Amino acid sequence: MHTATLLHKIDTLTNDFPGVQMYLKDESEHPFGTIKDRRNESIIMEAQRLGVDKLTLITSGNNGYSLAMLAKDTDIEVTCIVSKSINSEVFSKLEKVAHDVIKVNLKDKILRPEEIISFARERDDEVIWDVTNGYEESYGGIVSEIYSQLKKVDYIVVPLGSGGIFVGIAEQLAVSFHRAKVVGMGPKATHDSFADKLSTPWSPYTKAIQNYKKTGHKTFRLSESEIRKSYADYRNICNCEPSASIVFGALNHLKLKKGDVVVFVNSGSSL
Repeated sequence: MHTATLLHKIDTLTNDFPGVQMYLKDESEHPFGTIKDRRNESIIMEAQRLGVDKLTLITSGNNGYSLAMLAKDTDIEVTCIVSKSINSEVFSKLEKVAHDVIKVNLKDKILRPEEIISFARERDDEVIWDVTNGYEESYGGIVSEIYSQLKKVDYIVVPLGSGGIFVGIAEQLAVSFHRAKVVGMGPKATHDSFADKLSTPWSPYTKAIQNYKKTGHKTFRLSESEIRKSYADYRNICNCEPSASIVFGALNHLKLKKGDVVVFVNSGSSL
């Protein structure tokens, strides 16, 4: 099982935001360098318990790599469904660890779970799960880890992507009665964003996100120029890629005041 990731105080931004305390929750410290290790550990454990033969998912890289690596010492095979426009280096890395990597035109249509499974099926009797989404509760541990070190938190800022991280943390905040608000940062572009791992034309969490926004949680969509500026300005704070550094774009959208405590979640950079 994973160990808790560290919380680091960010002192480099104090001049620009006097009186605001900022911390980094560094999820790149997981075994395979990504926050997705949390959910994928849960998936592998459940799949082993129920005798699943194969797991398949649509991935832009990190999620599929993490899942395949965690399945490596099991009998479970992992098939990654990727965009035809995927970076060749990322494709090569996935091929080395996954059972199969299948390129599909993901721009033209939204694939149903049964279609995703059909791409991965090689035998009629295979038990296959589509794990593109779900297991968002696996991210809830982030809340308890943060509050074990901080008594007061105003904002927990996360990459939005399909919304699983946002929803998982918001749900845990609700059941634990903590007052922090989740802030989800995503690109305006649904395809081919500079923050490519966050591009998604559809999300099963859309209604859940809308409901949580009614209770004070927030989302912001950034232009490509804003994403590039965020990456250029803040990538040295931690080991992150554009889809992770996007969280720092919240500094231009949140109306922070003296005494606020903000935790930025670095989702990692495994590929």
